[in-house]
Amino acid sequence: MRRGFTLIELLVVAGIFLLMTVILAPVAQYARSKANVVNCATNLRKISLALHEYAAHNDDAFPPDLGSLYPKYIDDEKVFDCPASKRIGSKTKPDYDYTAGLTEVSLSDEIIVRDEPGSHGRSGENILRINGDVERIK
Repeated sequence: MRRGFTLIELLVVAGIFLLMTVILAPVAQYARSKANVVNCATNLRKISLALHEYAAHNDDAFPPDLGSLYPKYIDDEKVFDCPASKRIGSKTKPDYDYTAGLTEVSLSDEIIVRDEPGSHGRSGENILRINGDVERIK
């Protein structure tokens, strides 16, 4: 009697692996997109802290652009890169839309930074309000 696998046994095992891959691929994609949303919100929180620190040193005025925060208030350029975006954001071209001209005394629920449109597909976007709240909106 020979030891080993028959062709049928190998095909069954290969079929099971293929089926599991097909079933688990959407789950992995969903988990990846949720991780991108969380990482993006973390970047916005870091930007919020930097904006308020900048304003504390500049008569309650926010900077003219997000790049002004680097390197004194934000020491890692990766903060300007939204992980869900198709391109790599930098201090000169961040992946976030910034509303210049606002100050600490502007309305606290005013949106100061938001994801670029379409960064997270149709699932919504992250926004940062002047009061430091990061929210997910559809």
